[in-house]
Amino acid sequence: MKKIVFLILLGIMTTFAWAQTAQSSMIEFNKTRVPGVIIAITDYDASTVQDALRARMERIGGLRGSNSRGFRLYGGQVFADFGSIRYDIYTRVIPGNRRNKDVIVNLLVSTGNENFVSPTSDPELTQRMIDFLTDFANTFLRDFDRNNKINAKTKDLQKMERDYRRLVSNRDKTKRNLENQERAVAAKAEEIAKVRAALGILRQ
Repeated sequence: MKKIVFLILLGIMTTFAWAQTAQSSMIEFNKTRVPGVIIAITDYDASTVQDALRARMERIGGLRGSNSRGFRLYGGQVFADFGSIRYDIYTRVIPGNRRNKDVIVNLLVSTGNENFVSPTSDPELTQRMIDFLTDFANTFLRDFDRNNKINAKTKDLQKMERDYRRLVSNRDKTKRNLENQERAVAAKAEEIAKVRAALGILRQ
């Protein structure tokens, strides 16, 4: 019994150990270093992370985004995860490289005029940013990727089913044509037999 409990606890500890956690950091923005939140994401390519982040911010969060200075900007909008105040929200996904294959996600939040919040100026909002990115990396991204793969497999299955039905239809059509040809050959054979018999009579 103790061994089972130990294994369960070990599994829980391993899960937490592998969980990816966001943290506050200084991020390069417009050739300067400004406060923000970052997270390193493993096992996903940058394209998948980018698509998932846009889906989370725009399709789920209801924000309208535009590209600005290498970031995705959601200017002057309310994002429920950060409260009821309008913020300028900047996101950026940085692909991995040969030395570090992790995909890095940057998150900046400004109260306006590029006044970016920090753990000192707004610790509560900074914690919300950390919680948002952590949940995104460990829950939303995983579900988004899994659903995309399921949808892709479903489309492949549907295509295979269409191909199968087409092949069966072609087979049945070919079979009908073959049966018609066999009946025509049999009719010709019967006709040839009658002509041969008539020729035999005439020769006699």
